[in-house]
Amino acid sequence: MDYSLAAAYRIITDNWLMLVKYTIFAILFGTSIYLAMPKKYEASTVFILRNPIFADRNNIYNYEAKFLNYIADDNDVDQLISMASSDSLKDKIIDSLHLAAAYGFDSTDAEERHKLRQNFQKRLLIYRNEYKSIILSYKDKDPERAAVIANLCVDLLEKSLRGFYNGMRKNVYGSIMSKVHQEDSVIEVLTDSLSKLRDIYGIYDIVSPSRYNLMLSGIKNSGKEGFSKGIEKVQNVESIKDELVGDRAKHLSLANQYSTGTGDDEMRLTHVIQKATPPFKHFVLNLFINAGVSAVLGLLFGIVILFAKTFFHKMNTDTI
Repeated sequence: MDYSLAAAYRIITDNWLMLVKYTIFAILFGTSIYLAMPKKYEASTVFILRNPIFADRNNIYNYEAKFLNYIADDNDVDQLISMASSDSLKDKIIDSLHLAAAYGFDSTDAEERHKLRQNFQKRLLIYRNEYKSIILSYKDKDPERAAVIANLCVDLLEKSLRGFYNGMRKNVYGSIMSKVHQEDSVIEVLTDSLSKLRDIYGIYDIVSPSRYNLMLSGIKNSGKEGFSKGIEKVQNVESIKDELVGDRAKHLSLANQYSTGTGDDEMRLTHVIQKATPPFKHFVLNLFINAGVSAVLGLLFGIVILFAKTFFHKMNTDTI
């Protein structure tokens, strides 16, 4: 039997009518299945992700922040997209909109719950286009529900991403405030010690090297025993206390900076350009894609059948 390309081409051209029949049958079969399937609608929302670094205290209180890009970079977008695939986001939407009942899944069964998450993931699409905008779409047989889910996804992603950055700032704020509370305790102890020393030695003047030897009046000898030694003790304690008070003031200022912009409605990271609305058209394009794929599969199937029939016919002829 001849296995050359010329022979294969000759077999195909000699039986082109049979291949056309297979192709037409495949198109009709694939189209009928597509039309029999329930229609799905796609709702899309378009938004921009702002640069989260703008909300950092180093840039809020720094004029150099004007040189930063207003739009988030690819790393921030990748983080947002990864959050869109998280089970926590899916579960919030599934539970709030009762999607288990809508899609026919048992939410109390672990395996069914897993299948429901996979079903949700297949319907959700999020990507960044060439204009630096982010497109989020959701497919559903109910156009109203598709729009609601798409918009809800954006809101939850906004809260999740902003919560991530605000969480880090709040952790820093908590650490600083913990240090401030420690300093408050030490300052309170030093204040008690200083007041006792002043009463013991009768020294009520300002005596502190950290205040650049500022004195409102000359130090008068109280006449009490150990007056000179008392000056040194008061000076040492007051100097330490003054330094701690200065550090505490700096730390409080720093804590206030880290608490800036961490409110629930402050410094949003997403700017919605187009909210998702209920679509009125289902996937018309998918019908043509389905027909094209069916035609290719039908043609390939017909060629395989044709070559198989030719091969077995040739074998039977040679045997006889």
